Amino acid sequence: MKVLTRTILSLLFLAVAETWAQYASPLEGEDFDVVEALLNNGVNVLEIPTLASLATRSNSTNACSIACSSLRFLFGSSNVNVQGSPGYDSFTSLYWSVQQEEVEPYCIFKPSKNLDVSTVVLLSRLTQCPFAVKSGGHAAFAGSSSIQGGITVALENLKGLTLSSDKRSASIEPGNLWYDVYTKLESHNLTVIGGRVAGIGVGGLTLGGGISFFSNQYGWTCDNIQSFEVVTASGIIVTASPTNYPDLYWALRGGGNNFGIVTKFNLKTISQGLMWGGSRIHLEDQFPAVINAFYNLGVNSAQDTAAAQITSFAYTQNTRLASADLQYAKPIANASIFSEYLAIPSLQDTTKVRSLADLTVQFNSSNPDGLRETYWAMTFKLDKDLVSYVKDVFYDELAAITDAEGLVAAATMQVITVPQLQNMVKNGGNALGLSASSGPLLLVNPNMMWTNIADDTRILKANSNLVKRTVAEANTRGLAVDYIYMNYASQFQAVVPSYGASNQARLKAVAKKYDPVGVFQTLQPGYFKLDGAPDPNMP
Repeated sequence: MKVLTRTILSLLFLAVAETWAQYASPLEGEDFDVVEALLNNGVNVLEIPTLASLATRSNSTNACSIACSSLRFLFGSSNVNVQGSPGYDSFTSLYWSVQQEEVEPYCIFKPSKNLDVSTVVLLSRLTQCPFAVKSGGHAAFAGSSSIQGGITVALENLKGLTLSSDKRSASIEPGNLWYDVYTKLESHNLTVIGGRVAGIGVGGLTLGGGISFFSNQYGWTCDNIQSFEVVTASGIIVTASPTNYPDLYWALRGGGNNFGIVTKFNLKTISQGLMWGGSRIHLEDQFPAVINAFYNLGVNSAQDTAAAQITSFAYTQNTRLASADLQYAKPIANASIFSEYLAIPSLQDTTKVRSLADLTVQFNSSNPDGLRETYWAMTFKLDKDLVSYVKDVFYDELAAITDAEGLVAAATMQVITVPQLQNMVKNGGNALGLSASSGPLLLVNPNMMWTNIADDTRILKANSNLVKRTVAEANTRGLAVDYIYMNYASQFQAVVPSYGASNQARLKAVAKKYDPVGVFQTLQPGYFKLDGAPDPNMP
């Protein structure tokens, strides 16, 4: 009877903690008490041996040892991997890029619900042990979703996905990969506006903007979010929407990890069955025709918004190639909008009618795990001659590094079309600072994969040179645009300032309101913060 009574009391206390975390005010005052906030979460620090001494102070010389020991006490060793424990190495080896794999957190915490996420944020504040958050782990540079010597909060157990009763929205937790999302929804002939690569996580892509195969019709992923469930710096869990905490809702649409940890994305659903898509590979003598087709489709995208494109100029196995990745939202092969592309002789053609999930698997094959990676981003006014210039400078800078072991390199280009830009004003607009009046825009993504760490410096330098030369040329031609797409940016690029001074100031004000002590700026130091580049020392 005593055991049963304790169990009932424990469950009641947990229910009260969850209610408090979701309905208390997220705006903390100067008298905010982390110990009290943990108690409201059901965590009495005086009952945890490693935490008891911290109840009256907020720092320690072994902060992360204390934090990780406390997490193991509270959640068990199966949910907290420390260095040397089973599961630690297998977890770190699952990052997409080797640079991320090389980071060694003190421990890896795998929360099972939003209240667990609230608790780890508060424990970080109490111990001053820094943390990082991993959704899919598909960023290129070290520290994006991992942290040396701190707590990596892995959201892989938060994999819920539920449809609303009317099936007009899907509630998606950030442990899902986009392939998971699409396969779960396709039995209902539904999908959401999400990522294009099977292995990319829901969280990072959405908070950075998120370009979809369907963005010409519906906008970017962040423009189709109905609400976010967010763990704030005070541990309070709120739902941010156009009518509830609308400033926070706006900031999360492109503002990255600067405002809280999102534990649920509520996305508008769309009807979607089979579609058409795949890659067409072209040799170097067809490059001018590919550039013409790319430019003309970008300019004329409003004529058929079911069409989408990604074109890359690449170097692999000592060969220069162009890859035209084409997609059509309907199960119609060779739609007339693609006629210019389809008239170009191809070395290989994988286009066919297929499912969305299948198309993302094809894209995933060109993004293999286990290699060193670098990604960069630039934006310009769409101009055919500038596309050709980028291609020429890419191959020019590549000449000095073609002997790098395992090198696969590309200058990938997309158009931020006028229909995409028009959709960015939905629900109060996003934080990116773009407008339809400036479009269409050229989005350039230099990207490279290689195997040897000894080649890091010169490969990063080649990419930096490409960016500097192209930006300078665009300025000369009056084609420069400040915007840097977060999801492609390198660690040397200042993303949030590129949204414009007004939007940057507004984002800072939102962060200050919900996070007055800067938890997500200092205790979560990785990825793109509000003031500048993660690494200001551009090669």
